[in-house]
Amino acid sequence: MYNYTLTVGLPHTNHNGLAEHLLLMHAGHFQWTSIAQAIGKPLSTLRTTEGDKVYATFYYIEERFPSQSLLSAFKLDDCLRMRVFLRAFKNIAVEGHVLFDHEPALSHAPDADSQFPSEEELDRHPHIRFGNIFISPVKDNSSLRVAPPANADFSGILPLPNSVNPYQITKEAEVNGTLGLLDPRWTCLDVQTGFDVQYRVDPDRDSNGAGLVYFANYVAFMDAAERVCMQSNSRRVFSQKEIFSRTVKARRVAYYGNAALDSDLRIGVSLFSPTEDDRQIGLRYAIHRCDDNKLICLSEAIKIFA
Repeated sequence: MYNYTLTVGLPHTNHNGLAEHLLLMHAGHFQWTSIAQAIGKPLSTLRTTEGDKVYATFYYIEERFPSQSLLSAFKLDDCLRMRVFLRAFKNIAVEGHVLFDHEPALSHAPDADSQFPSEEELDRHPHIRFGNIFISPVKDNSSLRVAPPANADFSGILPLPNSVNPYQITKEAEVNGTLGLLDPRWTCLDVQTGFDVQYRVDPDRDSNGAGLVYFANYVAFMDAAERVCMQSNSRRVFSQKEIFSRTVKARRVAYYGNAALDSDLRIGVSLFSPTEDDRQIGLRYAIHRCDDNKLICLSEAIKIFA
């Protein structure tokens, strides 16, 4: 287990409090830092047997926020405690569970000898599950090749059973197009099926130091597309107050590729409503590259009008 603190400041927030994509950036950084500590070297030094650079790219994200600890509950100058628990599948993939909350609320969390959080802890606090896989870019960013690092020892990380590896979730979703958050009780609100929003990647704002489109920014792309969908393609009329107050309660994201820094993306969005609670909205997204129509991201989310 690896411990971190984060004092919420303007770089972490938007008008609703803690911003989802900015939180993912910082939590992802703590995940990378924890992996580096576990293997005893910076991730920037990882290489294949041929000497090619290796990156620990994200291929899966799962977020869960208890009703009492939505993102809007975290305000400027709040001190958060974050704990990262790692498991590794050989030297190919790493799963991280990031548990966080206000510092007093997490004071009862496991001690430094704990290797994995309990189900009670995962249910009680905001929780992010990350799946990383080691890759090497091929042909710019258009293709990512699995590339296990040859110069790192992962034996000190708790083993990840392949049966619970989130890679299985991403492969199943690629086949059926869903990630399991929205069951048949959710009713589709779309006026038009196949509603898409175009997005052009901004190379200065959307990239990271590895030259890839930053994984957390895909959430911002989807947020922008869903606003358009809520205003233009919904049988339910949403007020501006509802659109601006929505905050995530749960999300799953599966990544299947990346985009070049001059790419155009096509973001498909569908809206859903639960029959028993009009304070919530369900969303399903599919992001394709426009140049070759390749699927690069699927996501589902449940949001609350805070």
